[in-house]
Amino acid sequence: MSFFEEQEKLRNLLSSKKMEPYIAHIRFPQYKNLAPNTSIYFSYPITALVGANGTNKSSILRALYGSPENNNLGNFWFSTSIDPIKETGERPSCFIYGYWNPIESKVVEVIKTRVKKEGDPDYWEPSRPLIHYDMVPPKKILVDQAMPDGRSQTRWNAIKKNVVYIDFRSALSAYDKFFYHGELRSKSNTEKNKKDFIRTRSVHLKKAVEDQSLSYVAWRQERIVNKDNSKLSLEEIKAVSSILGRNYDEISYVRHTFFYCDAYTCLMRIAGLNYTEAFAGSGEFAVVKIVTSILRAKDNSLILLDEPEVSLHPGAQDRLIEFLTHCVKLHKHQVVISTHSPSIVRKLPADAIKVLAMDTGTGRVALPQQSALPEEAFFHIGEAMPDRITVLVEDVLAQSIVKRALLPAGEAVINMFDIRYHPGGSQTLWANYVPTFAAENRGRLLVLFDGDMRPDEVMLDPATISASDEGKLKTEISRVTGIDIDFPSDGGSKGGNVVQKNAMRRVFMTWVRSHVFYLPGSDIPEAFIWNNMTQDSMSESISGQVDPKTCFELLAKLELGLPSFETVNSADILSTQRRKLATVNVNHPALAEIKSTLLTFAAIAGLPVA
Repeated sequence: MSFFEEQEKLRNLLSSKKMEPYIAHIRFPQYKNLAPNTSIYFSYPITALVGANGTNKSSILRALYGSPENNNLGNFWFSTSIDPIKETGERPSCFIYGYWNPIESKVVEVIKTRVKKEGDPDYWEPSRPLIHYDMVPPKKILVDQAMPDGRSQTRWNAIKKNVVYIDFRSALSAYDKFFYHGELRSKSNTEKNKKDFIRTRSVHLKKAVEDQSLSYVAWRQERIVNKDNSKLSLEEIKAVSSILGRNYDEISYVRHTFFYCDAYTCLMRIAGLNYTEAFAGSGEFAVVKIVTSILRAKDNSLILLDEPEVSLHPGAQDRLIEFLTHCVKLHKHQVVISTHSPSIVRKLPADAIKVLAMDTGTGRVALPQQSALPEEAFFHIGEAMPDRITVLVEDVLAQSIVKRALLPAGEAVINMFDIRYHPGGSQTLWANYVPTFAAENRGRLLVLFDGDMRPDEVMLDPATISASDEGKLKTEISRVTGIDIDFPSDGGSKGGNVVQKNAMRRVFMTWVRSHVFYLPGSDIPEAFIWNNMTQDSMSESISGQVDPKTCFELLAKLELGLPSFETVNSADILSTQRRKLATVNVNHPALAEIKSTLLTFAAIAGLPVA
């Protein structure tokens, strides 16, 4: 099944309300270092929060953790003498989230605010909707009216949703937690003493695992935590094997305190070899934790994964997204991931990728837009981008127009494209270059001709032209390109191999339909600028001219103070044209259309092939 089909299935689950209860959005009027009123909309069941270190990705995950009923963000973010939480202004830190209320048939909002409660100075509790945060309070209940489900007198209830939150930077196995971070209690904390301690305790740990003991008392203490000691199911083993690319026979997973800490140990068997995470890579332990936590979670859970790519190679990261997609389809989970991983990001649609960036002017973290192409995410996390998309235009003025069209999209998007003009114009491109691009099936290349080159109708799909009517291939190509393109084949000047030529024409037409576009309108770039720029006294004095190229030539002379009989060079004319282009609104519909064409092409070209 293709990525598009998989993504459509997940979107259908969401639109049909099968994933409810589901957090539709979260916004932050005042929260940590986020720009005021930063909002995140969860329009796809799997969301990736991407950004450099320090862009509050983990803080957003923790706010999501604290959103459901009975969950408290204060478990993760609390004030101390050395790290006090300082509120700015008169209003406390808070966040607001929305979810679908079936009684009201609309999305309602809940606010959670940090308050000082007796015994807990960092308690986050729901409060009544605040108008100054644009919240809409529920309708008042009449005296004789029963209280509707999902609300109280003054506010909507917090969402009821199970949460699984895993921070992979701190999700250590029992062995790692003790050997690298723990301390002995009765002996000096040397490496040798730690090894001896682990050897002694492992005898009991091995017995507890083999017997699948739900209770094991040693050294006068219960060592199995919450009776959590089991073998992974066949489904779980299959998932771990798939992600890691290995075929495990058996995996045991036990939570214990044999090593002076509350943590998990994995016992793995593969090809007759038994070993624990002490001899395995930390990636194996991480994957076991992911798989068991998610497959054992209640349906419709909120799964929060903080940097799951830690210790996983790119192939495993890639297959992790496939696993998460499968779990969403099967168990209707909502998944939010904090990540720096290009392998994770590139398998998600644009509206699932939320790129957080630091505003160097304010020092605040902002989310400029609700969707981003994977390449844009790579740019912000400092990843070397894949090959940029080459855009070929007819001349340097068209190049300037395309670059201006991309300005509202920001630096990251602009850097996705290598916009070049090709000397020789449209006929040279059609005759000498486009046939080569098509024959090579150049994927990350787009040709953008001027609007005056646009044919009355788009090029026909060659699949609609039968073998008995192949003469139409040549006619159709001539109609769209305006020239008779020679496709070289065996036989040379004596007519060539007709079968080869027609096969090349079909390839050419197929490529052109998805890689050749036109600037908006039906005119040249000079006409677009002249008709949409801000006029001044100089330009108004020559507005009677019909030819926009002549208009710009005259305007350049006026700006330079040259008499009418002197000539002006092309560089001076181009400078005038660029200055006037700068006065055209960047949100002009024609420029917006160019931007949309490029971004749509980029989304298709950048998607991995299933």
